[in-house]
Amino acid sequence: WTIATCLCIWFLFLHAPHILSAKDYIQPLLYVHLIGAYSIYMACVHNTFVTPSTCRPLHVWIGRIGLVLGVMGFVTGSALVWFVNDFRQNWGFSIGITYGGFAQMQLQFMGYRAIRRFQNIKAQIDAGEYKNEDERMALQEDRDAQLKIHITSMINLFVLACGIPALIRICDGIGYAYIPILVIVANCLSYFMARPFLKKMESSSIARLLDGYVEESTLVNK
Repeated sequence: WTIATCLCIWFLFLHAPHILSAKDYIQPLLYVHLIGAYSIYMACVHNTFVTPSTCRPLHVWIGRIGLVLGVMGFVTGSALVWFVNDFRQNWGFSIGITYGGFAQMQLQFMGYRAIRRFQNIKAQIDAGEYKNEDERMALQEDRDAQLKIHITSMINLFVLACGIPALIRICDGIGYAYIPILVIVANCLSYFMARPFLKKMESSSIARLLDGYVEESTLVNK
């Protein structure tokens, strides 16, 4: 989280202002894009640090605002790259930033869909809308699977999708031959950031499964 956040702060608050200040004219559409891009990136920083167990309302509302403004950032960014600016001046940047945008949209959709499914399944379990214990266990497994998808999608959104523009700017300085290395490093960061959350979930699932076996054994013995 610290490394990914440092990359975010460098890109948004050190590198980008320097680039913008060198421009003679900044198009209004670029300001709109920056609002969306800054919002989704900072929402990722916030929500990977402030989890629902820390402050659920803040996590939820920051996430919702970030997702909406993230779509705005993608749409305006695509328009700027392919219709307003001359994309032929830097093919590497144009293609890379577009790929990052589509990855952002895919991960936002996957993460949002997964958390909605998680909430629906959780509500079904809490309401006791299942026929037997086996169905309850199956619902719990599906609920946990959806939460895992949400966690990994949002972390990948933070490190990989939102981080692509920053990585491209780094490549502008050191050379595009380093792209494979930077992509591998980013994937490792994403993996190790998600690992503690997923291991905690697995431990909870195992404990819950053991509790179920104990309860079942007690009923059989009775």
